[in-house]
Amino acid sequence: MQNLANELPALDAELTKRIARGFVESTEIIAEHFRGCGFAPTRASSTAAALVAALEGARTIARLERTPAVFEALAEVSVQRWAASEG
Repeated sequence: MQNLANELPALDAELTKRIARGFVESTEIIAEHFRGCGFAPTRASSTAAALVAALEGARTIARLERTPAVFEALAEVSVQRWAASEG
């Protein structure tokens, strides 16, 4: 979706709405999973939004650098963060 959002013609309002809806729906699916794992609703939503944003940015960096290292770093930081919040 990020590629579409980046290349989106400013005059195509309907396509803009559909892409935005795709981000919202994807984020909500992830938030629902987090709620099922016991996250409070607000935390589930904010964590899901942060994860989607981080993954979208990581994909751009991984393509630029031609390496998955940024995904590995993101996974490590995420695991550390969530483990710390359970303690």
